[in-house]
Parts: sequence; structure tokens; C-alpha cells
Amino acid sequence: MEKRHLDIFTELIKIDAVSGAELPVARYIEQFFTRLDIKSRTDSAFEETKGNSGNVIVEIGGGGEFFLAAHMDTPRSTLGVAPQFLEDRITSDGTTILGVDDRGGLSAILFAAERALLEGRIKPCTLLFTVCEETTLGGSKYFCPGENLRYGYIFDSHMRPGNFVSETCGAMRFTFTFRGKAAHAGISPEKGVNAIQLASAAIARFPFGWINENSNANIGIVNSGRATNVVSDEYIAIGELRTDSVEFGEEKINSVAREFGEIAAGMGGSVEFGYEWEFLPYKVRENEIPYQRLLSAYKREGLEAKGVKSMGGSDANSFNAKGLKAINLGVGAQNPHGNDEFVLYEDLSASARIAYTLITG
Repeated sequence: MEKRHLDIFTELIKIDAVSGAELPVARYIEQFFTRLDIKSRTDSAFEETKGNSGNVIVEIGGGGEFFLAAHMDTPRSTLGVAPQFLEDRITSDGTTILGVDDRGGLSAILFAAERALLEGRIKPCTLLFTVCEETTLGGSKYFCPGENLRYGYIFDSHMRPGNFVSETCGAMRFTFTFRGKAAHAGISPEKGVNAIQLASAAIARFPFGWINENSNANIGIVNSGRATNVVSDEYIAIGELRTDSVEFGEEKINSVAREFGEIAAGMGGSVEFGYEWEFLPYKVRENEIPYQRLLSAYKREGLEAKGVKSMGGSDANSFNAKGLKAINLGVGAQNPHGNDEFVLYEDLSASARIAYTLITG
């Protein structure tokens, strides 16, 4: 891969910026484009995310009809990262993550944009660098696209270049609060209704794991109790349901809520229930422009193209929910989020070539 690209990647991974603390990366990007005599702006996404920076937006030639995006936060701190440049890959020294997620995508876009600008070949387009992708997708949810934008490409998937996510599920977060009645557990337990007992009976009926080939569910957070001598009067259970059908997901969780309510009422208690969609499902079809352009770019760069469905979410879900047809491209962040994370030189290089082709071709 080219030394300039490697330098950009190395500079970026050494900037410690987790979700909500992306300001140092935002300043790096602003200065990067200032040196190229290109203006950037930062929106007010921090008002929603409660972080220290908004999204950084670079509109080339008026912004164009398509965008390239990557997120500025890493899932864990890269403070003290010591990159190891091996024969075919870059790793950390094992004490921190490397930060390929998503400094790999970020560096690919920056390197490609710099090259295209210096050559005078860049097409009108928008370059977007988001905040809080790792936690809430807050930056992409807040982003207000211009009327000209139609579609885009997110450089963020862990898969190797050539692979891309053209379809995902949606994810619903739900909360069940079981209400019982407090009493002294040693002196008069018969006067109480134990919320833990209510929840245990109900949750035993919960559809954990795969519901069907396109849907699964889980309860991952529970909380109850104040003391061992108190009959617990509250039990909170928080979980998620993932599915490619909003209608199915809402029907299923409401069915679970009704059953939980009946079980609790039969034992002298009650259940409060609520849910919200953290991100919605999307599908970009093969005959649509962003899909076709991507296939052409991969072919030009000699990469075998493979579109897949994912059960995970990304900024692409937020953009599609706004009417922007967006696809999440593989950047080769292997073992992401772990201290054994690595990226192959050839994958970093391929991501930059694809970015360059998309903004010039």
C-alpha cells in the first residue's frame, strides 16, 4: 500500500476518541481539508449525543447526489496503541485495540479524497464523518441530508473488501418492569408479592434465540432487589428483538407483553412494558443505482463482489431510514473490538481504491 495512506491510518489510530469524545478526530479532519483548501463544517449532533463534537461534513462541488461516510469513534480506547507492522498486516502490541473499526474506513476516504482533489478528478459528492456510531448511531440519526443527496456508501463493515452489506434486520429495544408488593421477608412474607417470582415465571416463557430464520430475541439486562429481607416489589428486564420485518417484530413483542401481563396478574402483580426501534431494517436491491455503481467499482478494481444480509446495525440503517439508499462496505477490520484486531495491507489499499473509484468514476 502507499506510504501516504499508511501515514494517515497510523496518525488516526493514535488519536484516542471513543464515542462522545470524537473532537480530536474532528479537528484532524478539519485541518486535513483546510490544507487542501476545502471547507468543512460540523453540525450540532452533540446536542443529541451529549458528546463533544458533531458530525464533520465536507461538501465537494456543492455536495453532489452521493456520499461516502465513516465514523470517528472507536469501540474502545486506543490510548497508547503501539502498531506492529508485520509482513502482511498491521496489529497492535496486544495491550489495546488497533482501531481499524473505523479508522480503516476513515483513512481510506481521506487518502482517496486527497488524491482525487490534488489530481482535480473528484466528482461532486459529500464526505461525512459521524459520531457515536459504536453506541447509539447518534450521529447518523441526527444528520440532516441536503435535498440533493440520494445514496451513499459507508466504509465500516468488518468484512474484507469486495463484501458488502446490502440488507439488514432492524433492532428493537424493550423493557419489562414487573410490579409486586414489598413486605418484610422474615416476619411477614405472605403480605408481599415478589416481583422476582413474577418475572421468573414470565421470562421462562420468553422466546430466547432464533424465533425464525430472520428474527431473534434476547433479554440481556436484569435488575431487582434492595435487601435480602425485603420481598422485592420491582424487577426490570431489558432486551432486544432483531427482525427484518417491523410488523412481525411489533406483533411478537406485544404478544409477549400480553402473556407476561396475564402471568403477573395471576400471581397478584402487574407488568409495565415499552419498546423503541434502535434502528430499522433496510434492503438495497441489485437493480438500484448505488448497488450497480458499487458492482462496477469492484469489477474495475479486480475484486469479487458479494452482497450479504447482516443481523447487525450500522450508520447505513440510519441513512436508509432517511430515504438515502446506503450500503455498508467491508474494510477488513478483522477481530474488531478485540486486542487481537488486525488489518491486511491489501485490504486497506483495496478500500482506498474503491473510495477513489467511487468519487472519480
